[in-house]
Amino acid sequence: MRQKIEHTLRLAGLREEEVMMYIQLLRLKRASMPELITSTGLNVMTAYRTMKRLQERGLVQAFTINQKQSVYAPLSLGALIQTLGAEERSIRRLQLALKDLDRFLSFIGSKEEAEDRTDEQEPIVIRQGLDAFREEYLKIPDLCEDEFICMGSMQNYWDVAGMSDEAPEELAFRHKRFSRNMFCRVFNTHSPEAEAFAKRDSRELRTTRLVDSIPVSKDYLGYALDHVRHFICDKDHPRVIIIRHPELVSLYRDQFERMWNAGVGA
Repeated sequence: MRQKIEHTLRLAGLREEEVMMYIQLLRLKRASMPELITSTGLNVMTAYRTMKRLQERGLVQAFTINQKQSVYAPLSLGALIQTLGAEERSIRRLQLALKDLDRFLSFIGSKEEAEDRTDEQEPIVIRQGLDAFREEYLKIPDLCEDEFICMGSMQNYWDVAGMSDEAPEELAFRHKRFSRNMFCRVFNTHSPEAEAFAKRDSRELRTTRLVDSIPVSKDYLGYALDHVRHFICDKDHPRVIIIRHPELVSLYRDQFERMWNAGVGA
């Protein structure tokens, strides 16, 4: 059993001296630093540094005896488990960010990419978190001229953003569009929400086409004047990919226009 515990602690990232001291505390139940130095064979400086790291990990608790000497006792692995859980979530976010970037690797180093850098605007930007997810959506009317086009699942976006068809943010979005006489063309998957706003198309400067299958069926794409915003509708890790690369923007727009001109969903 001891060997299994030691092996698992090493896998969790503990150093060899941390494993040794923690195991000794489990064996002794509680001990002073002189006792631990003797039982582990660590030198004084290493022993105190190791104890500090174990306390920071939440694996050891210190008690003061006679207002002088400290005695240490081992704690459960609960704190370590929580720490690993947080690291796992961070790794998951990193995995998703890498997955988002993977499709754009072939564009790195292109002429357009270099030109964009001189303008201090990255051709591809990923913003993560719910605040960014909402902020980047609400900016869209300010980034279009006479038309706004979008594709995907409006209902999925609202669900992740904590919004709805009648949310103050959505009403403000539409009001800004109406005030600029900005027309809207929409491809949206079938849903009760989509069917409800499609009925208002004539008075809301919009043409909505409801479809069963589109290239982006779970996420939401907003096409601005010179870029595209791809909202990844993941409740655990909401994020938006802002694509300014001219060639990519052209590909996205051409896809939309080909579908529209072919009468998809009409």
